[in-house]
Amino acid sequence: MLPPECETALQQLDAFRRGELAAEEMASMRGHLEACRRCLAFKQHEEAFLDRLLTAAQSCTCPDELRTTIYQMIAKESRDN
Repeated sequence: MLPPECETALQQLDAFRRGELAAEEMASMRGHLEACRRCLAFKQHEEAFLDRLLTAAQSCTCPDELRTTIYQMIAKESRDN
């Protein structure tokens, strides 16, 4: 079980990474990450994973047939709602 401050930090990690927290929350998160090796390691691991995922995604392309099918499904969903 994680301490409550770590649970909060991990729940806010995505918003922190995107810069979506209030200034006070950003400062609090930076302070927590400086003091907590476990949360810092989790953040670093997650960032490395996301970097590798982004790199891999940039070299992949969606087949034209699949792209057409997806666009058709989106258009149908939009019309139905």
